[in-house]
Amino acid sequence: MEFKEVVAKRKSVREFKKDTIGKEVIADIIMEAGRAPSWVNAQEWKVFVATGHTLENIRNEFVRLSKEGVKGYADFDTTHRTEWSEQAQKNMNSFYEYANSMHVGQRWDELENSFFDAPAVLFLCLPRTANKWAVLDLGGFEQTMLLAATNRGLGSIPAYNIVKYPDVIRKYIDISDEYDIAVGVAIGYVADTPINRIQSSRMTLDQFVIWKD
Repeated sequence: MEFKEVVAKRKSVREFKKDTIGKEVIADIIMEAGRAPSWVNAQEWKVFVATGHTLENIRNEFVRLSKEGVKGYADFDTTHRTEWSEQAQKNMNSFYEYANSMHVGQRWDELENSFFDAPAVLFLCLPRTANKWAVLDLGGFEQTMLLAATNRGLGSIPAYNIVKYPDVIRKYIDISDEYDIAVGVAIGYVADTPINRIQSSRMTLDQFVIWKD
């Protein structure tokens, strides 16, 4: 695909087919993501890939804890959407209103708690001692990875719900306490279902760009 097409086609996919993804395909995606810029080439990111039985064990425990109403406690602090900026709240509320109009509420909750039925999840981590610049680097790495997946005909979604119980993840994957599990990215082949017809809007340039000659 042309780069512009890849960027336009990338979106958050909320339901995947059960089809597995070859290890070599995932490896290629991660390798391409590794070309993302990094402060003085620090590359502090670390990626843990969960598939098969490991992923199913983590998924099942997440579903159970969610049903029991256990509140998430991700390694990264979270801020309730009511504490975001006024513009951010408008954008979020607009998206939720649109998503609710699609009548996928119950299915949405089920899929969020089960990693969207993805056959693979990539946990992106940073050292706990990392500074804010490393977080910026990780964001570039993540976005490059999402685009690389899109270019191969795969869907993806980065989500808080995938990392909200870090102790469960560490139970099945040997991730040192010296690392924060920053975000989880689910990837897979896109299911042709109503929930995947949701397409978020974007702000116009005049809403967030300031020009100075």
